Amino acid sequence: MQNREKEKIKAGKIHLIVGRAGSGKSKYLHNYSSETGIPILDLDSILGKKIPEGKDSQYVYGFIDGFLSTYKPDEILLDKKSILYDKDSNIDILGFLRKISQEKIVIATWNGYTKDGKLYHIGKNQEVDAEYDLANYDIMYTEIF
Repeated sequence: MQNREKEKIKAGKIHLIVGRAGSGKSKYLHNYSSETGIPILDLDSILGKKIPEGKDSQYVYGFIDGFLSTYKPDEILLDKKSILYDKDSNIDILGFLRKISQEKIVIATWNGYTKDGKLYHIGKNQEVDAEYDLANYDIMYTEIF
């Protein structure tokens, strides 16, 4: 990753690495992690891919609040976050990232694409499950094809 790109990332509070499945989003994030020494937070490994029975989305928010209270780097790198897409979670994915960005610079992979000023998220069934008007959000993104 070039220095100019690193400077752009530090300038925004949310930087999404946008692309479809298999486009190289995770590899891009792993390269950034290797270059900066910042570890990647893999929510799938920590929390699992589904919200446990008897829990709700507060389970995920509670975890992230506790995690951020002890997390030292200014940036948080997020990959593998299936729990956010769980049908029982009712978590707005971009809203979740915006919450984290109140405390940290968020750099996260985003399964989807941009088109005509909109950001689309592709869910588990390979269909668009969320759409955001980019004009309404202060985010940066790098799209990988």
